[in-house]
Amino acid sequence: MDILLADDHAIFRQGLKLLLQSQPGMRVVAEAASLEEVQPALRQQAIDLLILDYHMPGGESSAMLGYCKQRYPKLKVIALTGTQSGIVLKQLRDARADAVLLKDCSSTELLHCIAQVMNGKTVVSVAVQQQIATCTEVLTARELQTVQLIYQGYAGADVAAQLNLSAKTVDKHRENVMRKLQVHNVVQLIHKVRELKLV
Repeated sequence: MDILLADDHAIFRQGLKLLLQSQPGMRVVAEAASLEEVQPALRQQAIDLLILDYHMPGGESSAMLGYCKQRYPKLKVIALTGTQSGIVLKQLRDARADAVLLKDCSSTELLHCIAQVMNGKTVVSVAVQQQIATCTEVLTARELQTVQLIYQGYAGADVAAQLNLSAKTVDKHRENVMRKLQVHNVVQLIHKVRELKLV
């Protein structure tokens, strides 16, 4: 099983690599410290499993997840994240992640999850299900992707380019998000995003 680790924290990748490579048949063949490095790594060699962090520089992770599942149908993707936001976790589940796990899971849980995923099962941990159940805010996938990129400092045109949308569509998504979250400008939006633990 050839694995790609995508996480912007080197020490976390190193620890995960040690764990995985101690298992028979598992081999970490590539690493990515940003989302921009994921696509080149997938093009370079055949990857069976991508373990993907949510909060990474270089774009929006659920959009990348969706791209990977569409471009590489046989690729299994486990979203391994530290977020406690029900909105984000629901987004990852809806983006067709083969599994969604929190980073505070045990090594045993992760290895069991990998085995299930490679056998064709979809895994959403109990902790993740509980967070999703408490989610009351309703943002569409595109709205959440848009707000994540705005938070990272991308201008409207750059958000549009990242998500393959028109600038007008991005503006509409931003308007909808601000209305739903009851904020009136980008500064208030940034504060609300932090409050909801979307970052």
